Amino acid sequence: MSLINEFRQDLVSGEWVLFATGRAKRPSADVAPRVKPDLSQCPFEDPEASGNEVLVTYLPDPDIDVTVDAQGQETGNQGRNSGVAIPAPGRWFAKVAKNKFPAVAEGEAGPRQTVGPYLTTEARGLHELIIYRDHERQLHEYSVTELGQVLAIYQARYRAMADYAASRYILIFHNKGLSAGASQAHPHSQIISIPILPPDVKRSIFGSESYYKQNGKRVYDVMIDWETKEGKRIVQQTDNFIAFCPFVSKTPYEVRIFSKQSHAHFEQCPAELLPELGGVIKTVLQAIEQKLNAADFNFFIHTAPVERSGSTNPHDYYSWHIEILPKMKMEGAFELGSGVEVNVVDPDQAAQILRGE
Repeated sequence: MSLINEFRQDLVSGEWVLFATGRAKRPSADVAPRVKPDLSQCPFEDPEASGNEVLVTYLPDPDIDVTVDAQGQETGNQGRNSGVAIPAPGRWFAKVAKNKFPAVAEGEAGPRQTVGPYLTTEARGLHELIIYRDHERQLHEYSVTELGQVLAIYQARYRAMADYAASRYILIFHNKGLSAGASQAHPHSQIISIPILPPDVKRSIFGSESYYKQNGKRVYDVMIDWETKEGKRIVQQTDNFIAFCPFVSKTPYEVRIFSKQSHAHFEQCPAELLPELGGVIKTVLQAIEQKLNAADFNFFIHTAPVERSGSTNPHDYYSWHIEILPKMKMEGAFELGSGVEVNVVDPDQAAQILRGE
């Protein structure tokens, strides 16, 4: 294996990443020991009994649109409060609850204000938890159908939040493990709407637009075409999706999953493709579990901003995608002082390890 010492520039953001593979450690070196979750103290084992305001209950059924109303009747998804959970131990698949400690407050944000030279705005939006029934069963252990249902729940909650006037951007994410920021061991995802465009997404949107204007091509299509041609960084590929370790990976073993249909909005991904996407996610998460000593990870979906009447549609140049980031390193003074990420693992080698070769 050859050593790499070079800076690589991201096609979209223009950010530089330093690859210094001579500083690499064994994959398991920075992994925290696993702690068995305590069932008796878990606030998500019975969300209602722990004081969580549950909005919707999803049943463990291949029909991904089924919820339960207050009378125990099955109903479709009609909005943020379309279903109210009823006690059904062992029967539910997932429950959507308001976050008891939200990062944003509900309500409409007032006009932006200036404080001296600074611009401020109220942190208004919605913050929900998607709590899964099984206490010790992680996403990599879900079936392809179950992961398809998880993705369908993501889409349903996104659509419900998109109707909320304060929502400009909606982020869907899943943290596994303490080092990834998970405050509870019980598996759960989160979805949050905010009234601003986050910096990382803004760089991606504007970087994609700039590349399109300069080159007449969609930057993510160029990236996918090149990764497909190279082949060595691909972790999994199906008819409609591709997962690979990017040439300019910011962190060791970073994986991105793209739809080959190159659509800007995740919530518009056809329902019939969700199990296929779930299968790709399962492959990646199983690889992290088996090849990286069950490393903690962050999983999130980057999609275009909420569509509004009269708003600019980035469909011509942007593609939604999933990023999965195993927690394999700590930031040092160089990263913090320079703003340049240091990756000690060659993406070619990372993909090879995740493929089990």
